[in-house]
Amino acid sequence: MNLALTFLLACSSLAVSVPQHDARSFCPEPRASNLDWNAPRHHGGFLSKRLDLHAEEYFNSPARRSPATSQAHYVPMTETSKRATSGQWENLQGSAMWHPAPVSWGGSRMDVYYMDKDRTCKHKSRDGNNWGGWEDMGGSLDSAPAACSRKKDNMHVFCKGTDGQAWHRSYDSGGWGKWQGMGGDMKHYPSTCSWGKEHVSVYVSSNDGQCWHRRYDDSQGGWYSWENVGGYLDGPPKAVTWGQGHTSVFCKGEDGQAWHKKYDFSWGDWESLGGSLDGEPAACAWDGRMDLFVKGTDGACWHKTYKKNTGWGGWENMGGKLKTGKAPDVVVYGGKIEVYITGDDNAVYRKVCVNDKWTTDWEYMGGNVDTKPSAVAWDNGKVDVYGTGPDGSCRRCY
Repeated sequence: MNLALTFLLACSSLAVSVPQHDARSFCPEPRASNLDWNAPRHHGGFLSKRLDLHAEEYFNSPARRSPATSQAHYVPMTETSKRATSGQWENLQGSAMWHPAPVSWGGSRMDVYYMDKDRTCKHKSRDGNNWGGWEDMGGSLDSAPAACSRKKDNMHVFCKGTDGQAWHRSYDSGGWGKWQGMGGDMKHYPSTCSWGKEHVSVYVSSNDGQCWHRRYDDSQGGWYSWENVGGYLDGPPKAVTWGQGHTSVFCKGEDGQAWHKKYDFSWGDWESLGGSLDGEPAACAWDGRMDLFVKGTDGACWHKTYKKNTGWGGWENMGGKLKTGKAPDVVVYGGKIEVYITGDDNAVYRKVCVNDKWTTDWEYMGGNVDTKPSAVAWDNGKVDVYGTGPDGSCRRCY
């Protein structure tokens, strides 16, 4: 079936059967690595003091920027006839360089962040049915931001700065604090999660491929020092939690496999999960269960499930044809899993799992995005998906 016919079929139906890929090219079984992922390693300069770090005054000060680099250009969305009836697209405009980072602290509140072409962080919030305007949060970013909320009226935003270190800014009922340099020497954008009202963690990959972690504990009055989690990462980590005392970190290793390390009141060892990844993984955790999704080197979406009582299951080929280098994203709420991908036609597709049963076909959601999708659950079961259009605008499917 040629590409033109595939596109016509997608546009004429909300659900499409996507050709399956050859499972042999995915290599699902774990493979021996010539690197010892669990051997202690030197910090590789991650903690070294450097003279080229930005001062916090610089990161927080307003800067004059050329309109040519920050102007938002408007491009019409995909025609209504090409949208799924279960979702509509909204152009929030903007001028983004990476995928957006949406977050919700619950109820009808939702926030979205992105790195602008002028390297500042932009923020927009929605409360109920009304969007506020884009807010310039300043900064000097060199990555997409990551955001999480640990309770109502609270948000944490992390990024890699143009000086290579991690930066953090927090919001509470009293408003925004200032950007704070956290140190480190990052290679990719960060990942963050929270297991309760007093806790937030951030994970990053260093320039020598190790995973590093830093934790905030409100009951202890602030941030702990950086902790070396080790590994040989080839991309950003992905951190998830199913509740108090648990965090799992996933990544693509230098050998192309998926790797996992779990904290359950203490750290376990890195374990190889096999696979042949093209890009970083996506994951969700809930009620003693984790679901891992990756883009395989065969272009398909692959899925693997962990259950606390039985451990890891095998890899499941979910089909699809993902855009090169663009990872899937997943969201879970009320026992329902929704996984999203950006297809090679730049449209967004979805599969849904209820009671361990997946919808058979990928649902065509339409749109026109250049980035991986970014999904968020909010307002008692609503799911929104964000992406960046070819013009840099922030786009929302709801």
